[in-house]
Amino acid sequence: MIPKIDDITGIPTFITSDFDEPILYTPARTEFSQPCSSLKIITAFTDCDRISTHMIKLSEGMKNSRLIKGLSIEIILGMTKSSLSQKKHEDICRMIRFLNTSKGMPKISCRYICQGSEVHSKVYIWTYPDEHVGDMPYIAFCGSLNYTMNAFYKRRESVSMCNSLEAYCYYKNLLPDTIDCFDPSASEKLKNVINNTAENFVEPDNSEKDYLVYDKETPIDTLNVSLLRADGSDTGYGSGINWGIRKNGTKRDQNQAYIPYNHKDKKAGFFPDRENPDDENCPMFKVITKDFGSFHMRMAQQGNKALHSVESNAILGEWIRKRIGAPAGGYVTKQMLELYGKTYVTFRKYEDGTYLLDF
Repeated sequence: MIPKIDDITGIPTFITSDFDEPILYTPARTEFSQPCSSLKIITAFTDCDRISTHMIKLSEGMKNSRLIKGLSIEIILGMTKSSLSQKKHEDICRMIRFLNTSKGMPKISCRYICQGSEVHSKVYIWTYPDEHVGDMPYIAFCGSLNYTMNAFYKRRESVSMCNSLEAYCYYKNLLPDTIDCFDPSASEKLKNVINNTAENFVEPDNSEKDYLVYDKETPIDTLNVSLLRADGSDTGYGSGINWGIRKNGTKRDQNQAYIPYNHKDKKAGFFPDRENPDDENCPMFKVITKDFGSFHMRMAQQGNKALHSVESNAILGEWIRKRIGAPAGGYVTKQMLELYGKTYVTFRKYEDGTYLLDF
């Protein structure tokens, strides 16, 4: 089938592959006279990996002015009985909290269907602001495409453009049956909805299962990276694990952190480096932890002397403090790491470019 092309956006009206650009980014491009600024998603299933990679790319597009600034993403998760465990609920909340407190990221919300029938629909609606009516629907898509990594990259799916006003009205009509994932009463209201039997999941968030799968395989390489200063003396203020804690009192999220990648720890080719010297950033890579889900990292700073988490540079700090039993945002010393039993983290690299991160 030869897809028809929309005269204004250049988006095919029927899409069976390469969903990312036309559905998740193109309507927000600044080259259009009226770029869209909000994407509303109705999905049966989702996962943290899909959410984070989408937000990272949107952030990069806003930064280089390819996409309009001030983007927002609103998600309705429909198949709560089939896909939402208490752990997944907590993982979604944690990831969205990191994203919403990270400078330069789009604003994102996630609501769960908590009453009435489950929703199996997959609809993507782009809107732009109108001074008279607020959100004005501009373009919408519907089909078989869940807002998951599997649907976007591993399966055969199809999506068609649909009536944007009707899609927007459908979205609005679902809202009364939803609850915000951060609502303090969400867990209580969903106690009869949330499914804690993992084997019944149709579309699970696989980070914990993936860790166990990779853990049984042999990595192609392993690297220990110290959390201390280059001389091994201590951690220090305003750097490394304590990057967000400044002696001068500068207001930051005190969980902000990076892993020092000092010369004595470096191993050429272990982490992906810039393909071209002029590239602004090193390529990011996915890491999976045993107890803190998955997220993305990259080498950063001059001379690639740091490793940081891309979704938010507070992820590493919160994870390490949680592991050693330190309070969130608390100052971490060498002695605290030694009492825990490790002053370094371990990366295990696998053939497909995935890493396990242990501490």
